[in-house]
Amino acid sequence: MTALYSSLRNRFLLSLCAVLCLALLALVAIARFQIMPILLEDEEQYAGSELDRVERAIGSELNHMRRLVEDWAFWDDTYDFVQGERPEYVDSNLYESTLETLDLDLMIFLDAHNQPSWVVGYNDDGEFTSCPGTASPCDWADTYIDFLQARLESENEESQTWLLAKPELAMAAMSGIYQSREESPSAGWLLMVRPLSAPWVEQLRDTTGIDLNLTSIAYDNDMARDSLERISANRMAASRAVEAMPDDQLVRIDTLLPRQRYQASLETFRFALYWTVGVLVVTLLVVLWLLERIVLAPIRQFSHFTQRVHHDAIPPTMPASLLQRRDEIGTLAQEFRNLLDHQQQQSALLLELSQHDSLTGLANRRLFDERLGKAMHVAQASGHEVSALMIDIDHFKLYNDHYGHLAGDECLIALAECMQDHLGSQLFLAARTGGEEFSVLLPDTSLEAAIDHGEALRLAIQERALPHATSPTATCVTVSIGVASCHPSALSDPTALMQAADRALYRAKESGRNRVKAGAAGRHETTTTPSS
Repeated sequence: MTALYSSLRNRFLLSLCAVLCLALLALVAIARFQIMPILLEDEEQYAGSELDRVERAIGSELNHMRRLVEDWAFWDDTYDFVQGERPEYVDSNLYESTLETLDLDLMIFLDAHNQPSWVVGYNDDGEFTSCPGTASPCDWADTYIDFLQARLESENEESQTWLLAKPELAMAAMSGIYQSREESPSAGWLLMVRPLSAPWVEQLRDTTGIDLNLTSIAYDNDMARDSLERISANRMAASRAVEAMPDDQLVRIDTLLPRQRYQASLETFRFALYWTVGVLVVTLLVVLWLLERIVLAPIRQFSHFTQRVHHDAIPPTMPASLLQRRDEIGTLAQEFRNLLDHQQQQSALLLELSQHDSLTGLANRRLFDERLGKAMHVAQASGHEVSALMIDIDHFKLYNDHYGHLAGDECLIALAECMQDHLGSQLFLAARTGGEEFSVLLPDTSLEAAIDHGEALRLAIQERALPHATSPTATCVTVSIGVASCHPSALSDPTALMQAADRALYRAKESGRNRVKAGAAGRHETTTTPSS
């Protein structure tokens, strides 16, 4: 390692610089991939809301047109006129000033058969015409009749409004003609057309406060309903295509919108970003200074001390400034001084681990023999009996031959768990003392109590119902248990106790297995065969 990287101080400095660079990159990435999309999405929502406002304003105008056409269509004079009963209706109502007052380009009266009975409006040259039907000079109105003919045939009796894209941009409203005095069938239809002229569009701009324009475009299935183009840093163009007549045309709303919200949000974010970077740099400098004072200098002192311990023949004294610290470095110094004690504790722990069976987790024979000797010694002082169980799995070789050794290991583990569940909570020691042989030490336990524990364990193992297809004894895994007990005043040799348990186990196997047999060390053996 070079001298530059061998110093902890330099490595921390380089690491903090790397952290600063990564933090700056993270801030840039957050701005690029998190904040900017959010700001742009907010701008799109703003543009959408402004287009909604324009569309609502147009809808309001269409509703006004609906009310206007209904006022005329529900007028009794109009009903009589369409029925052919008021020829004076034309002279008294359908003149040029009427259209100018209503701001209309066209009024078409249709009879009950959807045929034009009277047309009044301005032709393509802007001349006022009023005719019975679409005969010349009102034949220019055929274009409107053709556009609306399909809708007229399928339309219900409710009033309807549309935007017209051809032959000019306009609003159209249609209503059935009815008598107002009484219920009667519709006498026909009344259609009104209002042009979306430049003055009308200018009025709409004043109403909404939005710089907008309306144009007619051809219908396209792939066309997006809304589009947004950012023209400059301060302005953007938003457009929306809305349905219109005829069906192959659309009316597009084009607007120019300011980007003040986006620019204000962007400036706010930049201001916060600059302050964040500044605070981050100052924070890292302060952290580096504190790291030098609190951590790096004491660690260098501790490192110098450990080098002296390694090289000096006489161990030096730990610096008092390190031992007096109440933080992790002080704890490290104190623990270093107690290293030998710690090593001894680790050795003891290693010894403890070496006293357990690696497969089942139970104690091994070494620990069992040690605990048995201690139990006998304690029992001699207390005068209590010591008992032991010796357990053997019935026909375990046949089990291994039939199910395989891996299944045999699983069987041993399952039986070990069963022993721990039934005996471990009572401070008894269960150990694996052979391949399929287990021993249990029961301090301060009489022979009768030991027999009860053995029988309960035997039943618990049998109730586990581990399959044993090749066992001559039962269809599941069973055990034979030998029980022995001794009084330390009469017997002080632990081996004699286990030999007595082994003899009892032999007798349990000899008498048919899957049972508990008992005997007492140093006295005449007794036999106890609990019901299987």
